[in-house]
Amino acid sequence: MAVSKQQLNTHMTHLEDLVFLQGIDGTRDAIHFLRKYRELLKGNSTSAVNTTVKWDGAPAIFMGPHPESGNFLVAKKSIFAKRDPKWYESKAEIDADPKISADLKAKFKVAFDMYKDAKISKIIQGDFLFSAADIKPKRIGEEEFISFQPNTIVYMIPAKSDLGKMIKKMKMGIVFHTQYTGSALDSMRSDFSITMPKKPDNVWQISAEYPDMSGTATLTASESRTVDTKLSIAGSAFRTIGNEAFKVISHPPIAIHLCTYVNKFVRGGLTPTPAEAAAGFLVYLKEYYNKERDKRSSVKGKANVSAREIEVVQPIKSISAEKMKKIFQLYYCLQEIKNLFVKKLSLAGNVKTFLQMKSGDLKVTGHEGFVAIDKTGTNSVKLVDRMEFSYANFSDDVVKGWESDLRK
Repeated sequence: MAVSKQQLNTHMTHLEDLVFLQGIDGTRDAIHFLRKYRELLKGNSTSAVNTTVKWDGAPAIFMGPHPESGNFLVAKKSIFAKRDPKWYESKAEIDADPKISADLKAKFKVAFDMYKDAKISKIIQGDFLFSAADIKPKRIGEEEFISFQPNTIVYMIPAKSDLGKMIKKMKMGIVFHTQYTGSALDSMRSDFSITMPKKPDNVWQISAEYPDMSGTATLTASESRTVDTKLSIAGSAFRTIGNEAFKVISHPPIAIHLCTYVNKFVRGGLTPTPAEAAAGFLVYLKEYYNKERDKRSSVKGKANVSAREIEVVQPIKSISAEKMKKIFQLYYCLQEIKNLFVKKLSLAGNVKTFLQMKSGDLKVTGHEGFVAIDKTGTNSVKLVDRMEFSYANFSDDVVKGWESDLRK
């Protein structure tokens, strides 16, 4: 499946990227996930796949007992670094770290204060949503809201609602989504079936679990037909491509290039046709390796780049133009189905989501995305509308609510 329980939840894969990263098996898993979702959103299934909301929080924060000492700690993602893992067992240790900003220190210290006596039994991971200082009033027309912006998305709640009144009294907000088990930091395993800690006073603590698939998160008859048609197209392309072509594109150096290549379109806000994407890939590779050669001053250095180029380009040339087109048709077909599901899931909920544009305008957007988790609670893929959220994350026109070190 997409992510095994031996892996850590520090990075998740976009569903459609499984075509490149895991070849025939990953593609089969991606189609399987989408078929499960189709049945779930049609109201025909209740147990095949679970969903969590991907809140756009920052920083990622880990807390709980150290697996060896038992001492309570808070940490960022570097807790699982192979070299020099970092965590904090006191506010003094947080203050003493010269590599993090004053704002980040303040967030870790309030989390430490709120949860140090919560008797958390395992290390849990969440996304920090706000501290008291981050809550800001907003007005849209005649309606007043409270807002917070931990990262790219601005979250807004009607100020006079029960939720709005409650949040205004909170010292912090956090969404938990993953827990870890193991006897040492370097061997811990992630589990998305999290046991939520007892909520401290003055904390808006929420689970990322999507609460309900019924009502607004149900496919219409027209949407169901669209999904069925696109799944049929994807299945036909999958069968046409063949095992050998899947082996080529999932070879790690090639798979990385393919992921980078399609991400360039996302950054530019573009969606090519399968024919355009297939025709442009070799052009992209030629430009990439020409730039790499230009960076080298020695004959040996340039020759090494050329050798790496041959290792990538020759296998790609062995795939027919028609099959390359089918590969990108499959990729974008899976992406289109996923985007339909993301938009459907985003309709539910009482927290409104916006982008703060540098022009001063607020632009309506959806949640960052969702995470699809199989019934074992250990295998997951990321469901994000990349043309909406990922482009917004890259765009210079969108005001970001984070400092650079919040994402490290």
